[in-house]
Amino acid sequence: MSEKPGRLLWGIPGTVAETLEHKEKPVLTAWDLFALIRRSYRDAGREIPPPAELRRVVFVLKDRNIIRPDLDYPQHYRVVAVPNLPSDDIVCLLDRFCYISHLSAMQRWGLTDRIPEPLIISRPDDKTVSSMATSIMDKEDSETPWKYRPDRMPASSFHLHNLAHPRQVRNRTVKLHKSRHVGSSVRDRSGFARISTIGQTFLDMLLQPTLCGGMDHVLNVWDEHAVDHLSSIISTVNSAGSIIKCRAGYIIEERLGVSDQHVEKWKSSVQRGGSRVLDSKRPYAPVWSETWMISLNV
Repeated sequence: MSEKPGRLLWGIPGTVAETLEHKEKPVLTAWDLFALIRRSYRDAGREIPPPAELRRVVFVLKDRNIIRPDLDYPQHYRVVAVPNLPSDDIVCLLDRFCYISHLSAMQRWGLTDRIPEPLIISRPDDKTVSSMATSIMDKEDSETPWKYRPDRMPASSFHLHNLAHPRQVRNRTVKLHKSRHVGSSVRDRSGFARISTIGQTFLDMLLQPTLCGGMDHVLNVWDEHAVDHLSSIISTVNSAGSIIKCRAGYIIEERLGVSDQHVEKWKSSVQRGGSRVLDSKRPYAPVWSETWMISLNV
């Protein structure tokens, strides 16, 4: 049996190579790689060297074919010894702020028999991601003191920033949706992908039905599956805006015939007058729910 690549190296490069193989993650960002190298120096009881020395470690790892630029994300790295994974896992490994959402999440949860051609992923808007990234970098700096800390330039390998997703990842089209609100997600038990929670998935159907197969399909999914996940749906919708409460309240109470004390409280969000509609992409229709004050334009 041939030796693992990590065993062919000594010192910090060898330690980093062994760690990369042990993690069994096929890709990592430039930020994650340099953070790993810094922590390897710290764990060895050595002073973290200047940036040029850290880059030399990366050069050694590339030269010994431990890592190479990823084909889809050339600014980041592919761990050669670790088997590749599908696009679902790759996007979530490289973009720590995203998760699989909308019709792609519906398919993963078994809520639809449609197979979406693009992989739909969501993450917070750029301002929110930048704030979250700064917090992560500050935490890393506090845990790994480093007197040679370089300036954080957006293009620097020492900077965690908004990841630019290519049009295709592992031969599958990727569609990125950004939102002002941070949706809730869970780790897939069989891989590295993150998926919107079941409650978040139902909420997204009412927020962006066009990304979920259209409102007609959304209503069919709610009709068939919502009762099975009612507690999760109600818990998530409780934190949503009034229009979502009205849409969800109408579906749960009038379409599904379910009475619930939490749904009853949503009625305080009802606004008389105006032009609230069930489907925001369709024109107002003169058919409405008297209780929920919403045009049933589907």
